[in-house]
Amino acid sequence: MKIIHLSDTHIGTGANAARSTLVVDDLIRHPPDELARCVVVHTGDLIHAATPDNRQTGKALLDRLSTAGYRVIMCPGNHDYGDTFEVNNEAARIFKQEFASYLFHDEPHAFPVLHRLNDDTALIGLDSNAAELKFLQGLFAEGHLGASQLDRLNRLLDTSALAGKKIVLCLHHHPFYYGYSVMPDVGDGNLLKHLTARLTRPFRRMKDAYSLCQIIRDRAQVLLFGHMHEGLDCSGESAKYGIPLALDGNSTTDADNGHDRLRYRIIDLATMKHDVRIIMK
Repeated sequence: MKIIHLSDTHIGTGANAARSTLVVDDLIRHPPDELARCVVVHTGDLIHAATPDNRQTGKALLDRLSTAGYRVIMCPGNHDYGDTFEVNNEAARIFKQEFASYLFHDEPHAFPVLHRLNDDTALIGLDSNAAELKFLQGLFAEGHLGASQLDRLNRLLDTSALAGKKIVLCLHHHPFYYGYSVMPDVGDGNLLKHLTARLTRPFRRMKDAYSLCQIIRDRAQVLLFGHMHEGLDCSGESAKYGIPLALDGNSTTDADNGHDRLRYRIIDLATMKHDVRIIMK
């Protein structure tokens, strides 16, 4: 079983719809294995703002992958539920309704959601916006799973149906309580932006990251996420919690500035190794 990890495509800003199309074209032309052995996992911020046009464009691209024979699974990002500044209940409701086939497949429409990939492997999708959907909870937040979702996850991991299976956990926001591993330079001219980020970073992290890590300690093998656009292998951090592989999905479309290459990871769950596919624009 191979996972193609996409994230933070931010369709609806800049040229990201066209860039996402190039990624989809590449996956259709160059599948990394037999399609029955591949699953595409998108870890959120499919779209840049929760508008009907963006949702329609984003869903059409996922539909192309599904029609081509890929199994497509996603978890929601903060931009999918609102925009740069907020998440809101109405946008969340509409997104979950319109993308239910990719968020939940045939499972109950609630998080955490269990996707059975094969006899040996299960993927659990989380909604790291769930507890941000009230104004005060969302202040300075970079994700908040909430106590009820964490409790359900804890109980799910204990079920006999998952005994002995390889567990892949997916969410949008950065799952480690330190929150950031890269401090950007100021050489790009965005001095005010970086100064603001530096001053507010201690407050902008997933609020219950530590609680999540305690719950999943020694109980999962792969942890996939996005949001930070850094594209880092965070396995050194996850190993502290007994999780062998943790990968930040980057922005597949290089949504920040377009100076990088389009790229996605291909993760082989049999060997626990991963490669990067770079697409020349």
